[in-house]
Formats: sequence, C-alpha cells, structure tokens
Amino acid sequence: MSTQTPTVRGDAYLIVDDHALIREGIVRVFNDTRPKARLFEACNLQQAIQALQGEHGPSIDTVLLDLHLPDSRGLETLQRVKAVAPNVVVGVVSGTDDDNLAMQCLQHGAAAFVPKHGDLDQFVQGISAMASGGIYFPRELLWQVTGRLSVVDQPAVATATSVRLTPRQSEVLRLLLKGFSNQVISHELGISSETVKLHVSALLRAHKVRSRVHLILACANPSPHAA
Repeated sequence: MSTQTPTVRGDAYLIVDDHALIREGIVRVFNDTRPKARLFEACNLQQAIQALQGEHGPSIDTVLLDLHLPDSRGLETLQRVKAVAPNVVVGVVSGTDDDNLAMQCLQHGAAAFVPKHGDLDQFVQGISAMASGGIYFPRELLWQVTGRLSVVDQPAVATATSVRLTPRQSEVLRLLLKGFSNQVISHELGISSETVKLHVSALLRAHKVRSRVHLILACANPSPHAA
C-alpha cells in the first residue's frame, strides 16, 4: 500500500485482487503507461472499502476490481464498491470472458471489462485503456453481444432502438453494431472517415451515451421513453 497521503482526487488507482501476481502485473502496466500514477492495493473487499473510506479515498479516481474475492463474489462485489464510492470509475478485471457477465457489469456501472485469461496483449491493452481513463470492452465479446442483437441485420435500426435517425445514420449504426471500425465503415459506405466520425458522434448524442460500448447497451436494452 502506498505511504503517500493525498487529500484531493487525482491520478490514483485502487487495484483489488486476491492474487498477488495479477496485482503485480497490473502495477507493471501502470509503470510502463502511467509511471506517475499513485497505486493502492487490496486483496479483498473489506480492504478495498477501507481504502475507499479512509484517508486516501478522496484521491482515488479508478478501481480495478476482481469480482471474485475471498469475502465477496460476483456482481455483488461491483455493487458494493459502487455503493461505497459511486463517483469512482470501476473497471472489472475478470477471470472469465463471459459476454453476459460483461454486459451485466456495464449495466451496473462498470466502465470497462478486462478478462484476465487469454491473450496477454489484450490484457495489457485493457489495463492501459483503464490507466488512461478510457473504456475497454474486448472485440471478441463485442462480436458475441452484437451477434445477439436483432437490430444488427435489420435496415430499420431506428425503429428497433426507438431513436429517430437519418437513413445514413441507420446505415452507420448497423455497421457499428457489427464491431466495424470507422475505416471499414468508411469503405463500406463510400464516405470519408471524417464523415463517419460525425455520424458516430451524432449517434452517441442521439442515444445519450458516451461510448460505442454504451451505445450497444442502449440498443440491447432500448428505453421505451427514448425520443
């Protein structure tokens, strides 16, 4: 645990995992990508709550959280952390790549889902995104999720999501929900990448979300009151 005593919110992160090797790996990623960050560690939920409520708590911006701890399991772990510190960004570092669990984590307030197992580069990419304040969702899981969305292969995406879109926005959304990059969408529709960016920004505003991940959530669970 860090011995510093910051009193205001800053570039500080709490790593919560009962496996010392995982915590060490996350620390190494931070040392490479954000060497000036202040890092705190906890091996169970009780320690995590103590850290968030203690003297260092006001400085912690982000929690990297394992859901399966000795004293808490599953989504309840995330819910308890968010209840104690509703304003911190929580990234789930999971021992599974279950897309249903990933979606549930995002629906319960997580900003990222990083599987521990599998490709090392993917793990580093996810932790690096969290270290930079970004949102991360593995492309493979994204494909699984979008594959279940009925709107993906329907031309009338706007109707399915209860949001009024232009025909071109609907085309961009259909491809975006398939996990395509801006470059691929640009090629598929014969428009410039800058135009694609403008359409994506408009889609995010229309659905009142901040990222592509949350856009998928919005389309998977459309609000009946959306305008």
